[in-house]
Amino acid sequence: MEYKNKFKNIFDEYKKYYECIFDVFYPSKNSTGFTERNLSVNFSKAYEKLNPKAITWFEFQFGEKNNLHYDALIINRETKELFLIESKRFSNLDKKVNEVQNDIIRIKEAITIYNSDFESRIPQFNDYTIYGIILTDVWTESKGKIAIKESFENEVFTEKYFSHKLPEIAYFTQSFNKPNPYIQTLKNYYLTSFVWKVS
Repeated sequence: MEYKNKFKNIFDEYKKYYECIFDVFYPSKNSTGFTERNLSVNFSKAYEKLNPKAITWFEFQFGEKNNLHYDALIINRETKELFLIESKRFSNLDKKVNEVQNDIIRIKEAITIYNSDFESRIPQFNDYTIYGIILTDVWTESKGKIAIKESFENEVFTEKYFSHKLPEIAYFTQSFNKPNPYIQTLKNYYLTSFVWKVS
């Protein structure tokens, strides 16, 4: 898939940000998890490092009552690409899987029922290629969480949990084997993400 290769460098850089953090300190207690916002922040840093003219806005608000938001929005005006990002930590599995499904629906609605929200705020919005990005992480400490990780590795997460597959989906699974003081704790930690073309 052409854009899986395109995104590979970004996800490699994304992983490097985590490795740099783990070289300096451990940002949690044991495997209680890292807050979801860090997924969006570190991904945007990786993207902007490789695309220095791109801009990011966190918690982009929209909707009739302005009560909806995406965790992050990245705009690359040079390449006419726009990225709608949602981040999830697979802690409570059923709840989080359901939230991912809702996130996918909300991202797809950017070009349908919420199109005017974007057109009025982003010049030439309809000329952009729009990508949806779901950034997740998981600690493989139970059968259910191992199954989540494996569904990303086998590129069947949406089919397995939602009974459908998004078109042109690209999956990324990253583990942490680089030596650091916390390697034993991190051996169960994975970044699991996917990207698809919305329009």
